[in-house]
Amino acid sequence: MNADRGPKPLFDRTINYGHILTAISFIIAGMGAYYGMRAELQNVDQRVAKIESTLQQLANVLVLTARRDERLIAIERRVDRLEQASPAKHP
Repeated sequence: MNADRGPKPLFDRTINYGHILTAISFIIAGMGAYYGMRAELQNVDQRVAKIESTLQQLANVLVLTARRDERLIAIERRVDRLEQASPAKHP
């Protein structure tokens, strides 16, 4: 049976400069990716904070606009009531 399978593969346990260079390259690449992503996430956080601030300002403007619209509607109702009441007082 062993003749059919062929020779058993051997594991070379030696470490050379190529192995060390490859390991160091992977470590440096991993650190670079980590710090790059960290900086990008901070940038995204700042942008999101600015967008949230802008949305809050827009919400405030919307509330003020709604209040002014309500005041305008109330004034229009008063004017309508005055116009309807005026002809009765002045024949």
